[in-house]
Amino acid sequence: MNVVLVGSAGRCGIREHSQILVEGFRELGHRTLYIGVKRHDNHDLARCVRQVKRDDEVVIFEYEPGIFWLGGLVRAMAWLRFWRRKRILLSVHEIAPEKYPEFRQIQWHLARSVSRRGLSEIVNLLLSTGDVALRFLMLRAALLLMGWLPHAVLVHSPKAAENIHLAVADDDKVHYVPLVIKQLEGDREALREQLELPQDVFAFIIPGFLFRRKRIIEVIEQLPVGVELWVVGTPSEYDPGYLEEIKTHLAHADKRHPSDKRGQVRLIQDYERMEQHLLAADAVVLYYADAFQSAIAGLAVGAGKPCVFSDLPAFSDLRGTGLVVRTPQELRQALVEIQKPACYDQLVEAARAVREQLSPDQVSRRYLESLD
Repeated sequence: MNVVLVGSAGRCGIREHSQILVEGFRELGHRTLYIGVKRHDNHDLARCVRQVKRDDEVVIFEYEPGIFWLGGLVRAMAWLRFWRRKRILLSVHEIAPEKYPEFRQIQWHLARSVSRRGLSEIVNLLLSTGDVALRFLMLRAALLLMGWLPHAVLVHSPKAAENIHLAVADDDKVHYVPLVIKQLEGDREALREQLELPQDVFAFIIPGFLFRRKRIIEVIEQLPVGVELWVVGTPSEYDPGYLEEIKTHLAHADKRHPSDKRGQVRLIQDYERMEQHLLAADAVVLYYADAFQSAIAGLAVGAGKPCVFSDLPAFSDLRGTGLVVRTPQELRQALVEIQKPACYDQLVEAARAVREQLSPDQVSRRYLESLD
């Protein structure tokens, strides 16, 4: 079968997930092409889908509202389905009302202050009512078409499975497929030497983009004595200033705590070698405040690393591979417990089992089975 994946051209988790899927489809013997689209660029999307060839049979859109405008996505799917006669599979990573500009504009109207001049307020009220009605109609119609046009819809987290009803009423059309797990291999000691990292310390890692929802400062505060935390990634344009907040916290840590945390934390802005750092670490901390899903969690399991998870549905597919915490006190206890050989070895074995179940070929097969 000839398969085309359409996703992000930028550096993000969706693109990396898609690249792993491409390898999975190829392992199954399918000819596969990945097409990257510039973020929120309808013209680029229209140009890219014209790369789909006559003998391509399935087109998969790896969708997240931060990548595609709804209108452009709907037009692309309609053209491919009705003009090119392709099978369309929509893979939805995140969907929620607040992720769309129409929703935020409606909220703005509701929060707008009343004008001091009565006549102006009446005019504004009429204009606002028309704008709200138009934006509501556009958003709901686009969501309806987004759910109707594909032959099947995939979701990858309990939160997305719940929210997909914004666009799809037919549950038989929706299929739950966990995120694919990339298989990572590497020698811990050799990588630490290569990366100039200490050999004789138990190292936790928080990899990926620096978002406040990862609660990195809270993790730093709960670090037990004698370990290191490697924060490996890069700041995100969607959550600016967090790196500076972390540095400020570390600079003043000795004033708030009996021990100085600065010597336990390494801030490593090396996104390109994140996987090597992940393999060199001992355990991964994912103390998120909120998340739809986490490609980083899958990457951690793919490296065979035990994890410390927040008690969120986003990690439900990987629960057996880590310790689940709810409070800062439970987090600190888990950071101690996971260092014990019996606990650590049990979680490593669980990680290895899960990464085989969600390997690229297994997940890619489930993608195509959803079209049967």
